[in-house]
Amino acid sequence: MAKQKMTAAEFIARYLEKRGVKHLYGVPGAAILPFYDAIKELTDIESYVVRHEQTGAFMADGYSRATGEVGVCAATSGPGGTNFLTGLYGAWMDSIPMIAIVGQQKNSLIGTMQFQEAPIVEMAIPVTKASYRLTDGSKAAAFMQEAWVTATTGRKGPVLLDLPVDQQKVEIEVDIDELIASTPVDNLPQATDADIEKTLELLKDAKRPVLLAGGGVNLSNSTEELKALAEELQIPVVTTGMGMDTFPNDHQLFAGRMGTMLDTPFGNKTIVEADLVINLAGRFGDRSTGNVAVFTQNGKKIIHVNLDNKEIGKNVPTVLGIVSDVKTFMVKLAEAHKALGAPVAATAEAGTKLDLTEERTKWARKTDYTSLPIRQERALRELREFLDRDAFVSHDCGISQIWSCQLFETYVPRTYLLTGGAGTMGWGLGAAMAAKLAFPERQSVNILGDGSLGMSLQDIATAAKHDIPVIIFCMNNSLLGLIRQQQNWFYDNRRISTDLDYINELSEDQNARGIDFVKTAEGMGVRGERVLHFDDIKPALQRAVDSGKPYLIEVIVDGDPEKACEFSNNGALSGFKYSKDINFNN
Repeated sequence: MAKQKMTAAEFIARYLEKRGVKHLYGVPGAAILPFYDAIKELTDIESYVVRHEQTGAFMADGYSRATGEVGVCAATSGPGGTNFLTGLYGAWMDSIPMIAIVGQQKNSLIGTMQFQEAPIVEMAIPVTKASYRLTDGSKAAAFMQEAWVTATTGRKGPVLLDLPVDQQKVEIEVDIDELIASTPVDNLPQATDADIEKTLELLKDAKRPVLLAGGGVNLSNSTEELKALAEELQIPVVTTGMGMDTFPNDHQLFAGRMGTMLDTPFGNKTIVEADLVINLAGRFGDRSTGNVAVFTQNGKKIIHVNLDNKEIGKNVPTVLGIVSDVKTFMVKLAEAHKALGAPVAATAEAGTKLDLTEERTKWARKTDYTSLPIRQERALRELREFLDRDAFVSHDCGISQIWSCQLFETYVPRTYLLTGGAGTMGWGLGAAMAAKLAFPERQSVNILGDGSLGMSLQDIATAAKHDIPVIIFCMNNSLLGLIRQQQNWFYDNRRISTDLDYINELSEDQNARGIDFVKTAEGMGVRGERVLHFDDIKPALQRAVDSGKPYLIEVIVDGDPEKACEFSNNGALSGFKYSKDINFNN
């Protein structure tokens, strides 16, 4: 197309559509109306209004995690923008590409403490990859191009755009197609031949090598390359918290998950006993490592592959640090190994294929509890058995997330959605809705506890208004369960502000559960039901799916602190503190 005249707001709307943006999540306000009006009048982008701006940010984040594309949210100036900050922080911690657009007072009034004026650019800088203000509307084309490239290249991340209302109305002349065609190529660093050769040498010397898959494997869309590399090398795969769904959990080479909380026993055991760990696009975050001595003892060697050179050696010493796009590294290593004509890793007997299925099953945690109230382990087992392999499950922070990470199997990339770095309560409902909007044919479930649901409750109305058939699977123990557990273990049972139960005289449920979530959901137009027995979970899920509507299932679960969830503080299988009721063997 030739150059066309349009306002800066109209350009930004059209530019986003040309880039493939299909959805906009947020809440309009006076300072952002020129942009919203352009979205309506000039594009086919669907706008979804939420009941709290942070849910808009959570939806943009969740959309990006589920699709690999850029999620976009928008809000007005002042509190609209500041309510985005938690969502931006979560995306920044996990390197998620998204764009948050906020309105602003007129240029001439910035800094004079006008109504709903906030220094949002300065506030967002620490929790974004970049934060920009459009101080000159005539430069909107270069402004938007830079923002998009920043969000989507290198180590990706969220970008905030602050648009003064007067600058949104400035008329410009631009050829959008030509502008997009001029986008620079993302020249990612690539592993060298020397890197590959050194990796093979270390593999030849290793007796118990392991591939450790981090969240960057999903971000780089290289899950198929991971599977191919593991099968070529015939060595175990362990995943980090952010890498949960990078490798099929029923694959014969899958050993489990590593971490102080988000682990499986055999996953930790495999890492602890390994003599060579190849970290593929992970960060060695504290939830994965705990005491880093685990990674430096007994001669264990670490190869760390990461796009960002600042991550290599930051938390765990490495014998070999490789700054590279992880997909390139895995392809090159698989090809180089295949060219040798013989396996270099001594993890399977000659002429056989390594199969960890039996050992992984042996170490699996117990889930077949039949006691009542329902154990969380049993609730999650029933849910996993019911759902399709490619179903989305989103999570909030808390004990529900810990249980899920320890027990829930994943099979398809980009289906296990959680904020790994920020650990945000209230995040999962927005993510589940965005995933469902992106893939209407697939199931989408928000797994959470009652504490987290209290932080996203208002946006059940968003699911109802836009008819988004997500399932809210709330495991209700009337506690801030994870914090109560830590109070019991580490503070001699000195409990403060973790009880959420109270007598609700207006509820039909007189079990001192406090909020009647079913009646609350129904008040917003969402069907709901309360489940007291594990045998009723699957039928409830079937009714939810058959309804084709948003649906809340409140599962009343055991809140006994002696039946708490296990975790360690050093990434080792033994750890330093466990529940009395843990049984590693079925």
